[in-house]
Amino acid sequence: MGFLYFDLEASGLGPCVDMPLQAAFVQTDADHRVRRELTLRCRLPVHVVPSPDALLITGITPAMLEHQPLSHLEMMAQIARLLADCKPTMLVGYNNIRFDDEMVRQSFFQTLLPPYAASMTGHGRLDVLTSLRAIVMVEPEAVVIPRDAAGKAVLKLGEVCRANGIALSQDDAHDALADVRATRELFMLLLDRAPTTMATMLGHAKKSGPIALMEPGEPLILGGTSRLTPVLPTIGSPTNPNARVCIDLSLDPVGFIDLAAPDLLVRIRSNRSPIRQVKTNAMPILFAWHQAAHALVDPEPGDVYRDRARAVWAHPTFLRQLALALEVQYADREASPWPEAQLYSGGFVLDADVAACRRFHEIEWKFREHHATWHIRDPRLRSLALRQIFLNAPEALSPEAWRRGQDWMRHRLTTEDEVPWLTIPKALTRCDELAATIEPGSLAALDEIRAWLLQRRDALPQGVEDIPVLAAS
Repeated sequence: MGFLYFDLEASGLGPCVDMPLQAAFVQTDADHRVRRELTLRCRLPVHVVPSPDALLITGITPAMLEHQPLSHLEMMAQIARLLADCKPTMLVGYNNIRFDDEMVRQSFFQTLLPPYAASMTGHGRLDVLTSLRAIVMVEPEAVVIPRDAAGKAVLKLGEVCRANGIALSQDDAHDALADVRATRELFMLLLDRAPTTMATMLGHAKKSGPIALMEPGEPLILGGTSRLTPVLPTIGSPTNPNARVCIDLSLDPVGFIDLAAPDLLVRIRSNRSPIRQVKTNAMPILFAWHQAAHALVDPEPGDVYRDRARAVWAHPTFLRQLALALEVQYADREASPWPEAQLYSGGFVLDADVAACRRFHEIEWKFREHHATWHIRDPRLRSLALRQIFLNAPEALSPEAWRRGQDWMRHRLTTEDEVPWLTIPKALTRCDELAATIEPGSLAALDEIRAWLLQRRDALPQGVEDIPVLAAS
């Protein structure tokens, strides 16, 4: 299996409401020899307000947002084709599982492409940042880790690379292709400096690895962002088929093992929950006991952990009460009213809608409104399909649908309601805040961003704001 290294630069940090603007890929063979490189850039969709912070960090200017050869829809379609062409492969990034993978998944969903194309088609997913965290905790001498003034580890890609002799200047950082090349070099350095830990993390890049390690139900070592915890794998999660419920063995189970489900749920929701849910498909930092027990902070004697594990397994009702508590853990969580935030709350897309979405991309724009209305049954996807027509070919919409699209876009960009996305008024307020704190050398770029936001606001159509149909299921 080869490797596909990738990185995104996006309009902000919210995967549901922000968009990738630049994507870079380096495809290699199994020995990490480069076979091809690819950089894609797209125009900013007109309904998205980019974060001024993100623009300043990445160096993306308003002109760059508007003058690119690809639309967001076209760029995502190219990414989907690339993932299909090179499968199976190991997808590798830096903080990709928490950010880039989620950004791609949400953008696929919003453009009516298969949202799980990067995780359900034979690909593995490896996060170099997660691997580095594992090494810092288990083999801290293997690599040079930069520290801040307080002695805390700094794991930003550029600083880690420079500390270990990998070229990635501050000017190149946040350029997607430069970040991808540096990620590849850092990954190879970690393979060389910490081969045992990296072999474990590579094994966890597919969910079969952590599943096999947790299956015997023996104590293991689970890593977070900076600390290791002794845990006992128990039942599968009743709400997530890709998660296993683990008990924190650093806590004495006497304090919670006899609780009924309602009281146990209160404890789970507290700041000192005894429960850890390990996602097998998200490359967890998970070690066999002999690999990482030496790195526990303030460890108990080994017999203490074994006795606690036996107490959990021997208790006649605890695991049943635990399952009952976890079944209702998120029952009171309200679903989002916005279709772009409903990927996980609306269930998997049915095969008939998968086929209808595929056909949506094949037919001419002038036929797509009718197709979406009559052939896409999932209300989330039907709403998103109308949105894509409005964003890419508004002239193909019926007059009524076009009017609703105008109302939706005006609401999207200027509403004063509490919404999960950035609006133009909020972005202008953020510009004012940044003007008081940023370096003088960045003020010209900030002024350019502010002027562009004002221009966008003044160019919006005026009218009575209706309920934005395109934004609701």
